[in-house]
Amino acid sequence: MNKSVIEYMKWMGCLCLLVLCMVLGGCQSDEETALSGKTGLLITLTDEEHHAYSRTAPSELENPVTEKFQLKVVYSGTDKSAYKGSCKEFILLEEGTYDLTATYGDNPVLALDAPYYAGTLDGQEVIKGQMTSASIPCFVANSLLSVIYNKTSLDKLYESYYVTVSVGSESVDLDADSGKSAYFRAGSSVKLVFHGFLSGTGKEVTYDVPDQEQFSNIPVKTHVKVTLGLDESNITSGVGISIEKLETETVSISETIPVEYLPKPKLESDDFVNNELSFAETEKKSAVIRLKLSSGLQDLKLKFNSADAKFAGLEQGKEYLLSNAEDKSAVGTALGITLPEIGATEDSLDFTSLIPKLMTDKGTTVASTIEVDVEANNRWASEDASANRIYTLTCNKPEFSVSAYPGNIWTKEFTVSPLSAENVKAGDYELLSQKMTYQFSMDGETGWTDLGEDLRKADLLPGNTYYIRGVYRDEIYSDPVAVTTYSVINLENGGLEGAKITRGTDSPGFFGADYGALYAWDNWATLNAVSACYCFRTAYSFSSRSGCRPTSDAVSGEAVRVITLGYKGGSWAVPQAAMHSELFLGTSADDDGNRSYGISYNSHPTALRFYYKCIENVPGNDLSLVQIQVFHDDILLGQGEFRTGAQDGYVEKVLDILYEEDVEKLKLAPNKLLVLFKSGIKENLNWKTDLKNFNTGGTTDKTADATFRGNELFIDDVSLVYDK
Repeated sequence: MNKSVIEYMKWMGCLCLLVLCMVLGGCQSDEETALSGKTGLLITLTDEEHHAYSRTAPSELENPVTEKFQLKVVYSGTDKSAYKGSCKEFILLEEGTYDLTATYGDNPVLALDAPYYAGTLDGQEVIKGQMTSASIPCFVANSLLSVIYNKTSLDKLYESYYVTVSVGSESVDLDADSGKSAYFRAGSSVKLVFHGFLSGTGKEVTYDVPDQEQFSNIPVKTHVKVTLGLDESNITSGVGISIEKLETETVSISETIPVEYLPKPKLESDDFVNNELSFAETEKKSAVIRLKLSSGLQDLKLKFNSADAKFAGLEQGKEYLLSNAEDKSAVGTALGITLPEIGATEDSLDFTSLIPKLMTDKGTTVASTIEVDVEANNRWASEDASANRIYTLTCNKPEFSVSAYPGNIWTKEFTVSPLSAENVKAGDYELLSQKMTYQFSMDGETGWTDLGEDLRKADLLPGNTYYIRGVYRDEIYSDPVAVTTYSVINLENGGLEGAKITRGTDSPGFFGADYGALYAWDNWATLNAVSACYCFRTAYSFSSRSGCRPTSDAVSGEAVRVITLGYKGGSWAVPQAAMHSELFLGTSADDDGNRSYGISYNSHPTALRFYYKCIENVPGNDLSLVQIQVFHDDILLGQGEFRTGAQDGYVEKVLDILYEEDVEKLKLAPNKLLVLFKSGIKENLNWKTDLKNFNTGGTTDKTADATFRGNELFIDDVSLVYDK
């Protein structure tokens, strides 16, 4: 006996649960509901070395062993038979108490792989009108012996060898490759004789295995394992056998089931649905077919058929054998998978790494089939003609889309956004990205051209619709996506013409005779209502002055003068506080200063152009501010800011808008615009130290300018720039 015996026994032990359910679940069925109200026993057999198992054994387990169990039921304490025959899942009996005996096999004097099992249950009560559960613990009722050969040692002298095991006049031979054991009645004594055929001559020599007394009166359910080797000290005598190792162990039913009675192997998978796994090209999915084995894997057959050219190395329809080294290498190399090893008791076919490699035919679904057959315990899975052993891998077109974020769309160009994970509906984002190109079309149907590495398309017309799409490995196209460039939206009244007085006058009288002038411009807002306060005292205080005033000192036509004032609703010629004035896009302030910044706006400018000059009435004391901001609702998308001190004479200024590059902000479309001109930014101005007094001759001066002034910012010809 060689090491295969040990492996065989290990396999049996590892599969204890499976075998037990098979062996001991034979007294089970779906007929319990039909037994309601009847009198008898529901029979369960168990292995006494392990846990008891209920009558809910898996239905797919076969029953080659349990049908061989014989059941004898007698009235308790007597020899009167109530039932005798094959084990059934239930038997009908009269009310009473019974002794039960279950046996399997013939308990031979000596035989190869011939286990004998027995079990008893005494005093089992049967209650009228009930089906009572009865569990009979069973055990190995004979003994067995295995021989393990140290081939490395024995092959030095012998070309072949075997051992004859004898009990009385009965004998069996255990050779080095059979993997079988000798079974005999418990309490027997056995004799072992070694037979060897000398290398070179083939001459047979025999030798009684020493220490025969160790093989006397072997107890029930005992397994004796003898390891034989060469005793080199006796080689000159022509024989030389020694016991290198002698082990005894108690065995259970599950360890001794004859291999031919184990269930045929099966194939199972949680990844395939009705033996099909559907996925998108590049998608990563688990694809595992488990080999459900009752003993070591003996062989595996595999056919792989696919229209995918990369698997041309595998012949269509050819059956590849795991036991054939060339076949195994061809399959492993072509599919890039690791195949099971012969002898394994738990293994699987894992095609997970293959799934991302499978491709469609230019987007058309391609199905690849795997036909598998497995051999274990001398049985093939194909013995079950109803089993579906063909697995289908269905590769579908990947689903993805492309886009251009609003933040990357302008009036004359746009830039396509590279593929993102959220653009992939079916497929693997990383794999798709590696072979993705992007195309442009004027009409979405014809003239598709590849975009450059920067994914930018320039020289377009404002307010026009164009189309983009993604292309995977130059064959698979996404649906076209429309991209509309922004329209050029010019500022209304960017020339700042048409100033008008909406109330009051520039020459207020005394004691309420009139009020200071409140200037306004179409499409622009100011804080003039605050500085030209609508209240009685302003009629004679000389403090009612519009901070934004028209001026003929302009680049063309009229300009606007934005002034820091020394009054804010004061009393008789007494300044109360300094105030910055503002000209902006939005809603003008009311008398209480309430205002709203920004106007509705749906375009994408690159800069703000304007002409300006600045008078610093207190040099170096304050800076004027120009600001442009683009929003989505109240989320700032981009802005530009410019500050200035003294500037003699008008100069042109192009103030670039710097847009946020955060992806989440690029996804937002502009819908609000603010342009702001502010006379100063210094906080808490003091009229005495920060402003200049232009009226020192008394309080009756009715000039339009405030008596105390800070910075004066002159603005003209404001426009938006669309360079992209």
